[in-house]
Amino acid sequence: MIGEDSRQRICQFIKRGIDEGNYFTNSPKFQTNWNVFGSPGPDFLNLKMSFIWSAFSFLGKEVQIKNIQSWSYMTSLKDAEDRDTLWHHHNHDVTTTTVSGVYYLHLPEDVEDLEKAGTELAPGGVINQMDGPVGVDPYFVPWRTGYWMMYPGRIYHRPGILQSNNNRFIVAADMEF
Repeated sequence: MIGEDSRQRICQFIKRGIDEGNYFTNSPKFQTNWNVFGSPGPDFLNLKMSFIWSAFSFLGKEVQIKNIQSWSYMTSLKDAEDRDTLWHHHNHDVTTTTVSGVYYLHLPEDVEDLEKAGTELAPGGVINQMDGPVGVDPYFVPWRTGYWMMYPGRIYHRPGILQSNNNRFIVAADMEF
């Protein structure tokens, strides 16, 4: 449904948008400021539908969707930020439940450690400098190009370890239900 040609077209569209300045300046560098799923063409429709299917599969049932939002994130060692500042979660509204996903769109060919290139999750929260660790230790979910990595929106996470000066692309999405 989303082959290599489709992934390359999506990357090119996202890169064009970022080159035009369509990214947030108060978020991680080069995080798009538009709903990626709303972009024109069948590539983006297929991506959105694959996310919905993946969310339902992750939940083990269909649910009534309240909202879906999506964005992309383009990163490389050239524009690397302090990873400790990138921990975050997506379940900010206590009246809804959120399932989140990261679609691994493109990883540069010179990346060697796929185990740490994906996403780092901290189910027990992040380490508090004053109080020490809380809950379960963080762990990495490996990079798998062309796959969604699904998780509850309340879980703290951050991008995996950057290993290339070439761009890494992901699409992230939230489904509130």
